[in-house]
This record gives sequence, C-alpha cells and structure tokens, in this order.
Amino acid sequence: MTLTEDNIGDYADMLVLQARDRGLTLDYSSESISRLEDLIRLSDDLLRGDDFPEAQRNLVVFYVGCYLGETLARNYGGVWHFDPNWFESTLLFNLPDGGLQLRPFHKAHYRVVVGVKENELTAYRDGVKARMKSD
Repeated sequence: MTLTEDNIGDYADMLVLQARDRGLTLDYSSESISRLEDLIRLSDDLLRGDDFPEAQRNLVVFYVGCYLGETLARNYGGVWHFDPNWFESTLLFNLPDGGLQLRPFHKAHYRVVVGVKENELTAYRDGVKARMKSD
C-alpha cells in the first residue's frame, strides 16, 4: 500500500468505521487514543496468537498506525513524511530545539505484536503531549 497525503485519512477512517461496529467512537481527538487502546485490548490474545495470520496482523498494524499518526498530526501539528515502504513513514514536528520525529507504524507494531507492556498508546500520546508543552 502506498501512503500519500490524499489517502492517509481514508485509511484511518476505515478503522473509525470498524470501531463504530464495536460500539467505540474514534473521532481523532487526543482522548480517542484511549479508545483505540481499548479496541486493541479486545483482541490482544487473538492478535498475538501463533495461528493468527501474519498478513492480517500487518493490516491491523497498518490501520492502527494510520489512525494513531493522523490523530497525533491533527492534534499536535505533525507533518507526514511518507516512505515508499509505509512502515517507515514518519511524523515530523517542528520544535524550538529542532524537532521531533515519530514512527507511528513502529509503535503500532510493538503494541499489536508485543503487547501493552511499555507499548501502551495512551502513554505514547502523553509523551508527545508533554513534549509539545515543554517547548
């Protein structure tokens, strides 16, 4: 899948619709990352199971990364830098000390594949929020 400024929101919206089917509202607010975390927790055991198809797991990482990145970009002013390999796409934030570069797909991968320990998306969001306030 090739990501561009024109389609990243569309991919993120697909996760919004899937969450709505489960009764969760993802609205791109900073607070919605808590609901995204809740959505992933519903499937933690399934996602990390040995018999869960790797291609399906990668799709989950893709959609979670799109939504996570879009939410952070919209709330904190990040700008996407798309790589031909979507997994390597980054978010850039201009800060007085030179900036911050985030890898939302890497964070999504660790959260989905490794689990919640030290990979909680709300803690990630809180770290970004704190960094934006400190500069």
